[in-house]
Amino acid sequence: MRWALWFMAIAAIVGFTTVPLSNYVGHSHWDQVSWVPFYDQRLNLPDILGNVALFFPFGYFFPRPLHGPSLKRIWGLPILTAATLSTAVECFQVYTHNRTPSTTDICANLLGTMLGAWLQRNP
Repeated sequence: MRWALWFMAIAAIVGFTTVPLSNYVGHSHWDQVSWVPFYDQRLNLPDILGNVALFFPFGYFFPRPLHGPSLKRIWGLPILTAATLSTAVECFQVYTHNRTPSTTDICANLLGTMLGAWLQRNP
């Protein structure tokens, strides 16, 4: 069941961050990227909270092994996986007209993943 919920979280992330696909234009907009986290004129709290909320289920439902390495030793796996997914989404947004890729989004996404993983382990 956890796997199904985790894949649903991934589907929601991909859906919310790439749809509509008609905005994909095939040429890059690297000049629109906000490279420095939390230092941007377009920075707004609802956007940050939305990114945290979007990635929270990703961390919460991240599949855990039933046996093997201790949970403390595999803490980095959900964060590394979220960083990869988040960076891929932001790279996709470089090729759209209606999205503004930023490192702030990646940081907020990682925060949401960490909060979800922490809450799942410490109910």
